[in-house]
Amino acid sequence: GLDQVICIGASVTLTGSNGNTYVWNNGVLNAIAFNPIATNTYTVTGTDVNGCIDTDQVLVTVNVLPVVNAGNDLIVCNGTTALLTGSGASTYVWTNAVTDGVAFTPAGTNSYTVTGTDVNGCIDTDVVTVTVENAPVISFTPDNIIGCTPVTVTFTNTTTGATTTTWIFNDGTTVSGNGDQTHTFTAPGCYDIVMIAESANGCTSTFTATDMVCVEAYPLALFTPSPNTMTNIFTEVEFDNNSIGADMSSWTFGDDTQSNQTNPTHVYPNAGAGSYLATLIVSTNYGCTDTISQMITVTEDVIFYVPNTFTPDDDKFNEGFLPIFTSGFDPQDYVMFIFDRWGEIIFETHDTTVGWRGSYGIANVDIVQDGTYIWRIEFKTTNGKRILKTGHVNVLR
Repeated sequence: GLDQVICIGASVTLTGSNGNTYVWNNGVLNAIAFNPIATNTYTVTGTDVNGCIDTDQVLVTVNVLPVVNAGNDLIVCNGTTALLTGSGASTYVWTNAVTDGVAFTPAGTNSYTVTGTDVNGCIDTDVVTVTVENAPVISFTPDNIIGCTPVTVTFTNTTTGATTTTWIFNDGTTVSGNGDQTHTFTAPGCYDIVMIAESANGCTSTFTATDMVCVEAYPLALFTPSPNTMTNIFTEVEFDNNSIGADMSSWTFGDDTQSNQTNPTHVYPNAGAGSYLATLIVSTNYGCTDTISQMITVTEDVIFYVPNTFTPDDDKFNEGFLPIFTSGFDPQDYVMFIFDRWGEIIFETHDTTVGWRGSYGIANVDIVQDGTYIWRIEFKTTNGKRILKTGHVNVLR
């Protein structure tokens, strides 16, 4: 028969011809399949009906199978590619529509079988498992996202699937840690919070919370009252708001009144002297506040009237000369002088209730002649200022 070439593990059937009976060596039975384990020559002895004998030989070449290797098992991150390459043969066919040496994106964990064929047509297979690992699922929650500097925020980390976590607070600070993180932001501004989470096999997720934490500076409260010291005659004050970084203003004027105007004008009570604590509270839209207070003083103005004529004629009308005070003076520190035309003192009193009745002389009972006389009044105001006033008064009878 014809020589044969097989791969180890395949069966061979040797069948003699042109004889009546056949005997094969090496334990082979005629026309019965067997599995040779190595290359060998098989001899058949054939006997015809006449008892005549002849022999023939067949070479059966047994090729070993290739040792096909599908490669080591792989772990890839979900959404990334894998590359499977067989070795140990000449051509390779993979299951699951994989092409040898061509990257693909596995949809999930799976096993892949490669069939390798060598130049002799012998075939071997191998299996590789590709495990698809999901990247960490990032999530974290801040307990506070807005405030006045400094703002301290605790981030509760609820990320799953991470063995390594990196926090970037976008203020120049980067920390590592899988647990909760507490961070203090000092400079005004809004900050991105970035988390990078990595699994045990290197699968990475990144998440950025844009402008998650906002920090606002405190405003600076400043104001200028004009004037800050008034008399009880004119008690209107203009408040000039010089505050920096404020969105809202709230005023209390110290007399149970208030205003939310930026630059209010306020009229204080004119009942007399007093001091009022004006307070400005400025705030931002985030609720950051600053407060400043200034004392506003109202002093009593000296109001008095001095008549220019009186008639000491005993008619009970306009009989004396007396300045009329309404406010602002100290009655214990008062003196009035009356002078004649030669500068001689003809009357003096320290009592604001005692006026000049036109008298002169030692007994102070004689009435001066009609004419013009000079008066001088000295007194101290309630705020400690000394006042000197002079004038003329006409005596008519």
